[in-house]
Amino acid sequence: MLRSIMVTLLVAFSATVSAQGINYNYVQGSYGRIELDNPGGNVDGDGFGLSASFAINDNFHVFGEYQTADFSPGDVDLLELGGGYHNNIAQNLDVYANLGYLQFDATGASKEDAFSVGIGLRGAVSDAVELYGGLDYVDFQDSDSETRSNAGFILSLTETWGVGLKASFWDNVNIYQLNARWYFE
Repeated sequence: MLRSIMVTLLVAFSATVSAQGINYNYVQGSYGRIELDNPGGNVDGDGFGLSASFAINDNFHVFGEYQTADFSPGDVDLLELGGGYHNNIAQNLDVYANLGYLQFDATGASKEDAFSVGIGLRGAVSDAVELYGGLDYVDFQDSDSETRSNAGFILSLTETWGVGLKASFWDNVNIYQLNARWYFE
């Protein structure tokens, strides 16, 4: 349901976008909450993250993200590195496809490695607001595969600074982030 709403909103807003393009060059800091749905009971923790994206050329980008959260009695760390292709499909509306490597490390449990493939949309609905969302297939080496969806927005305060919210929903993990983004060229 959330996935359908996210795609519908991005497509609907694409007709009213501004003349400014989508920027794939940024560094972003975040404060977030990770919620884990475990068979023995749900647990959640707060933490910080750092992510970045860099446009290699007009259609390709690389990205990375690290997030950590404190849980009782341990920590959860999530590292993701990858690259992708993006293409403008309407004025200020991009479609993107990403390939990535993920590492999920929880204290007291073994590290899990995964590979992901995903598709999504990024669109500017005004000079100050960008919406984005996507779906990923994540294949863990030691366990089952999962579907991950994410949606968010960035509110540009200046040409180089923005703030926003992001939510990611996995099969057993939900991540919510408050972000501060710095754009560079």
